[in-house]
Amino acid sequence: MPRLRPKKAQRKEWEILELDELWSFVGHKKHKVWLWLAVERARRRIVGWALGSRGEAPLRKLWQALPRRYHRHCWYFTDQWKAYAKVLPRWQHRPCPKGEGQTNSVEAINCSLRQRCGVLVRKSCSFSKSLVMHTARIKIVIDNYNRNIILN
Repeated sequence: MPRLRPKKAQRKEWEILELDELWSFVGHKKHKVWLWLAVERARRRIVGWALGSRGEAPLRKLWQALPRRYHRHCWYFTDQWKAYAKVLPRWQHRPCPKGEGQTNSVEAINCSLRQRCGVLVRKSCSFSKSLVMHTARIKIVIDNYNRNIILN
C-alpha cells in the first residue's frame, strides 16, 4: 500500500476568486441595489453572491456565503473599492487597478448576466418592484448560468 505524506507535508492548491459588484435598482433608479459576485477564475463559475448596498454589510454576507474551502488557500482579486480591504483577509487580498486584467473573468460574467437578466440592465423597461422578486429573478439567472458552465 502506498505511503501518504504526513498531513503538514501535503500541498494545497491555491485557488483564485475574482470579486466584483454591479448595480441595478428596485422600483426606481434612486433605490440602487448592488449585486456582489465571487467567481472562480479557473472554471468561470459563480461560487457566491449577495445583494445589498455598496458598503461592507453585503460583502460580509457574501464572505459568509462562500464555501469554507475558499476561506483558506485562496487569492482574492478585486478592484480597489475600499470595502474589500475591510472585509477580506489582508494577506490573501490582491486589489488591482482597472485595466490590469486580473478581474476580467468576473467583468465578463457581469456583462453576460446583464444580457440574460432584464432587471440588471441599466436602461430597461424590465425592473422589479420588490426586493424579493429582484432576488428571485437574479437567483434563477445565476443558477442557469452555473448549470450551463457545468454542462459545457
